[in-house]
Amino acid sequence: MSTVLTVDALSKTFPAQKALDNVDLELRAGEVHCLLGQNGCGKSTLIKILAGYHAPDPGSRATLNGEPFPLGSAAARAQGVAFIHQDLALVTELDAVDNLALGSSYSSTWWVSPRRERKAAAALLAEYEIDIDPRRPLSAATPGEQTMLAIVRAVAATGSAPTLLVLDEPTASLPQHQVEQLFALVRRLRDQGTAVLYVTHRLREVFQLGDQVTVLRDGRRITTQPVGGVDHDELVRLIIGREPAQFAPPLPVAGTEVLLEISGVAGDQVAGFSAAIRAGEIVGVAGLIGSGYDQALGLTFGARNRGTGDVRLRGKPVPPGRPDRAIEAGIGYVPADRKRLSTIPKWTARENVTLPRLPFRGPGRWLGARLERHEVRPWIERLGVTPADPDRELSLLSGGNQQKLVLARWLRMAADVLLLDEPTAGVDAGAKAAIYDVLAGIAAQGRAVVLSSSDAEELCAVCDRVLVMLHGVVRCELAKGDLSVARILTETIRDTDEE
Repeated sequence: MSTVLTVDALSKTFPAQKALDNVDLELRAGEVHCLLGQNGCGKSTLIKILAGYHAPDPGSRATLNGEPFPLGSAAARAQGVAFIHQDLALVTELDAVDNLALGSSYSSTWWVSPRRERKAAAALLAEYEIDIDPRRPLSAATPGEQTMLAIVRAVAATGSAPTLLVLDEPTASLPQHQVEQLFALVRRLRDQGTAVLYVTHRLREVFQLGDQVTVLRDGRRITTQPVGGVDHDELVRLIIGREPAQFAPPLPVAGTEVLLEISGVAGDQVAGFSAAIRAGEIVGVAGLIGSGYDQALGLTFGARNRGTGDVRLRGKPVPPGRPDRAIEAGIGYVPADRKRLSTIPKWTARENVTLPRLPFRGPGRWLGARLERHEVRPWIERLGVTPADPDRELSLLSGGNQQKLVLARWLRMAADVLLLDEPTAGVDAGAKAAIYDVLAGIAAQGRAVVLSSSDAEELCAVCDRVLVMLHGVVRCELAKGDLSVARILTETIRDTDEE
């Protein structure tokens, strides 16, 4: 088979992080090449460099069909490379006709005829066996149909089967029957000579669809080999990079009093999340993208719309969709996207910490900067925020210090239960250690912490037990003696007949 893309010595350095380190990759026509690795291994960075979003470090080289390929530029699409990112870049309020035209053009050169455009869209959809009414808003289509429409749009933009198709977690939110439809479309393009770079966490898909597999770890290429030459357990070992026996740290003993009861909470990708959280306990929630693990805590708190289910703190109900009532009850929540959803970057540290409860004083409910400084300074000192300046603009602090201040907000509130999505994402090792100490301190005071994390080592290090989610429900619970990186990863990607 002819070589479509070669990448040599690809490196990318961000401040304080080497995201990719001298990575080589070769993609051949008519092959599906699977790219694997834990979150943070460099997969997304590699794709963004190919797409032109990031520029690589000097010395990185690539060729496409034997010709030099400018990494970090927007030239990929013009050379027949199509990208399907996780967000799909669709406008669901528009119909299939308009979505197919996004990023390229309508079929008419001089004027747009709605009748002609619908006819052309219907023919294109029928060619790829996609049963979507081109006149209806795309919001009426299933996630699988939307994904396939995005692929067909990319194919149509190149005028024929693309030279290279890059798919980033295309099945993350799809039920199994729609996964099979997507696979059929990918195989069709592969058989037409397209080289496919397929990024996934699901090992079953590697064996169902892949021809070659590359594993990245800590920004380095660990191996590239034919899928037929490796089994499931070997792939797990290559992804993790260590023996399971190395991961079984001692964990604290929790109490018996149930603080938070969650029963059948559903909404978005969560079909039914249930858990009983005890005093003095740190509980982890794990899963793959699309499993609902990263949405369950937002639904519990009320930051997301809860369709069904019941949440009770110390036996008292917490109403859905009411973060204010959850805060009053004694629940704090830190979303993963703290910059967009949990902080106001242009405000000061003190203003961000006091957001949930302002320190009013006097009959006129007077609020002043001096009073805020007095309230916030002890928490800044306790958490080791640097510089220890309550009046410093939040955006001028490092990610780790921003995360400490978000935690300080709920420590000041003395929340009984703290819900955290990806609590150490984007922070350095020193900040992680400080945050872990804070979480342990909360548990030691008889309160509770529930954290969702894509970092299995983190879950092992700080949790009493871990709930593993699959298809929107808790698939299994791993107790202290069962916790290890390998076990968590195995449970999240385990191939079973129920998947």
